[in-house]
Amino acid sequence: MKAKKLIALSAIAAAFMTGNTIAKPYPVGTQLADKQEIVLNNGAEVTSIDPAKQAAEPAFNLGRDLFEGLTIQDKQGKTIPGIAESWQANDNNTVYTFKLRESQWSNGDPLTAQDFVYSWKRLIDPETASPYAWFAAIPGIKNSNKIMKGEASADSLGVRAIDDHTFEVTLEKPVPFFIKLLSHPVLAPVHQATIEKHGSAWTQPENIVTNGAFTVSNWKVNEKMVMVKNDKYWDADNVVLEKITWLPIGDANVALNRYLAGEIDQALSIPSAQKNKLLKKFPAQVADTSASLGSTFYYLNTDKGPTQDLRVRQALSYSIDRNIITKAIAKNGGIPMFTLVPPQTDGFKTHTPEFATWDQAKRNQQAQALIKEAGYGASNPLKLTFTVPTFSKDVKMATAMAGMWKSVLGAQIEIKQLEPKVFYALKDPGNISRGGWTADYNEASTWLDIFVSTGEYNDSKYDNPEYDRLMAESKSLSDPSAEYIAAEKLLIEDMAIIPMYRNGNDQYLIKAHVGGYERTNPESSYYRKNVYVMAR
Repeated sequence: MKAKKLIALSAIAAAFMTGNTIAKPYPVGTQLADKQEIVLNNGAEVTSIDPAKQAAEPAFNLGRDLFEGLTIQDKQGKTIPGIAESWQANDNNTVYTFKLRESQWSNGDPLTAQDFVYSWKRLIDPETASPYAWFAAIPGIKNSNKIMKGEASADSLGVRAIDDHTFEVTLEKPVPFFIKLLSHPVLAPVHQATIEKHGSAWTQPENIVTNGAFTVSNWKVNEKMVMVKNDKYWDADNVVLEKITWLPIGDANVALNRYLAGEIDQALSIPSAQKNKLLKKFPAQVADTSASLGSTFYYLNTDKGPTQDLRVRQALSYSIDRNIITKAIAKNGGIPMFTLVPPQTDGFKTHTPEFATWDQAKRNQQAQALIKEAGYGASNPLKLTFTVPTFSKDVKMATAMAGMWKSVLGAQIEIKQLEPKVFYALKDPGNISRGGWTADYNEASTWLDIFVSTGEYNDSKYDNPEYDRLMAESKSLSDPSAEYIAAEKLLIEDMAIIPMYRNGNDQYLIKAHVGGYERTNPESSYYRKNVYVMAR
């Protein structure tokens, strides 16, 4: 990507600022309700709302409302200005310069380039112990890898404040998708004085300082989090909602019952047994979710236990009937997958493994031969642990998969159910565990980087030097598609995971009086700054 293209992108981004992104989020003539409040379910309690401590989608979902980085995304997933109103790069695309808009923190302090310098250094500093520090190292910000390894000080990170409104980032090599990374919640700024004063308690309602469209007014763990509009937000005049109450309900049946009782304004995960009936009963409340860049898979521990054996891993993958899982169990629009990266990913060309071309009868037959060859049978049954969060859909899917493994392989599966907060923090997931990833940015490496040997989320403990080489080499190529295809082939040949399905179009329920919540973003990046309540 040439510098002039980036400058053009910057100009386009700046043009947005005089267009839709600073316009009111509702159509002309809309009658707004006097009370601009909604109640939503986040699906789980979060471990932290500190941008540097966020580690999974429930936390990212809240983070997008509380903190705003250099860029954000529109409803189609395009990069648009956030705190940076424009940007450009040098001739070889290794130095990026961002011009920041005049903005404030929720306590009235001015937000400056130094806030980004502090926040990005804090994110990657080993002392912070951020589960997402690796994200800052993906584009190869100068000295990032050395800092993560403890070989250099965080102060040497290639970021600097030229002045209060000019932030500069230096990369070690050109990375074509660098700008795509910047809307991720972990790269949002944090308020240094608040952190230094309150330490780990800085995110409590009485202490927190945010720069997003909302801030926290109340947080009762495992009960609710209440956000209120941040009047200091740079675009506060165009934020309509005054209050969001988030509930951490993991049971889809409970969430649905509260929706039907009028206590929640959105029901995203509808139990499959009731879904068709409810969609027909409430046609005015039915909304569509576009296919997102999400991939559901299951980790297989390649480091210890029976799943160390490639034949066992292959047998487990082959014997899963993905059509039954997607059509009869999940019923969420999922499309069966035999690889990791969704084929609609920008610039990615997938491959088709041989076993994906077989019918299920042949896959079962091959699985039985492999498990026998591995030494398992009636007198020595395969025994495995399968760890999943307590979400009802995950439990149902795990139960169905365990049934298939018992029927086809004679395997004995112990399903371990953990509260989501515990599951996301788990360091030893056992033999098999639920995985899944929604794109942090629209590029294949967002999935493939998970499985480098040092990957923070490599719960398969996958360690293949050739895979690591391919992914490292891909970072400096203008077209890394060949390396991506080769890496994914290795991952699937080594069967480090069981690919299950990718997201497809789906339907859910939302109260008819809630507007502006179109779920069209391919990375599932949603911002409640766009939402409003209509008069009933």
